[in-house]
Amino acid sequence: MPHAWNPAYAGVRLRCLIPQGELARQGVRSRLVKDGQPVPREGTVVVQAKWLLDAGSPDALRQRSQQLQQARDAGAVLVLDSFDNYFLNESGDAARALLLQAYREALPLFKAFTVSSPGLQPLLQAELPPGTPVHVVGDPVETPEALHAYESWWRRHHPGRWSGHRQARQELREHRRARQQARQLLWFGNHGSAYAAGGMAELDRIIPLLNKVAVDQPLRLTVVSNSEQRYREVLAPATFDHRYRPWDRLHFLRLLGEHDLVLLPARLTAFTIAKSNNRMLLALAQGVPVMTDPLPDYLPWQAFCAMDDWDHLARHVRDPGPLATLARQAMPAIARDYSTAAIARQWRDTLTGISSR
Repeated sequence: MPHAWNPAYAGVRLRCLIPQGELARQGVRSRLVKDGQPVPREGTVVVQAKWLLDAGSPDALRQRSQQLQQARDAGAVLVLDSFDNYFLNESGDAARALLLQAYREALPLFKAFTVSSPGLQPLLQAELPPGTPVHVVGDPVETPEALHAYESWWRRHHPGRWSGHRQARQELREHRRARQQARQLLWFGNHGSAYAAGGMAELDRIIPLLNKVAVDQPLRLTVVSNSEQRYREVLAPATFDHRYRPWDRLHFLRLLGEHDLVLLPARLTAFTIAKSNNRMLLALAQGVPVMTDPLPDYLPWQAFCAMDDWDHLARHVRDPGPLATLARQAMPAIARDYSTAAIARQWRDTLTGISSR
């Protein structure tokens, strides 16, 4: 049960649409429950935590909980899937506090829980009775082929999208020309969250470093996100060339592969500690070098990137070649363990184990 039906949301694509499509190809019977449809009363039902929280109010969330309880009482096995630390309320918002209270009340309805990263596992376990199983099922690394899991060729090439395809080709040609004159750097991700610090604000601490690098090394930073206003606020102190591009799931991978270096600064917080490795692996799977910080889900890949190495940012910007070599070395392991087929098998094995207990 996804929290939305729009594939623009990463949580919908990575946790629902892509795995469900691949499971079908592997012979596993499954279906996606659209908003407004009744909760299935048999089988194993995976509910996105955000589906509950997006109810919007404590009363509406409790109504959704009642639907889940009726399904469970009828024989359904309920599993809650989380891909963020939803228990945060750093701003102290009273309305969110009441919503989280209703959310916590719903947790006993579920037989088991799945999360997208090892860092999120203990945060959720702390909210549950001792011994409650919380399973880590990773995010698949997106590829052009992964689109086929949930969207037909005809839909992707619908006439309504022709102008977008044409604009993407024009931007790619411009990007390739610019790459001959300046190092092309990239940051991508959600601009931020209302209940926790992070997102695009992580760029704050490296903008002064990039300003210094740009004195001697021409560079351009492309920010791909979902808020141009936030981009203008964060990049206001920048003295180097930069630009904003809205997230475009149909063309992003091609643009990503044309960059020299991906920058993913991420201070360790109660929010970032729960983040999965999908952004890092998306870049490495394209052979694009990465600089980042030691989040729990990033640590197993530290041999293939520059981790906590911002003091040497200038060196990596001037010559990203050694990091590109490391990135290419990561590609076989990523293909083996984080392909759509591999992650679908994780889901199959995890859910089979839960339902059989």
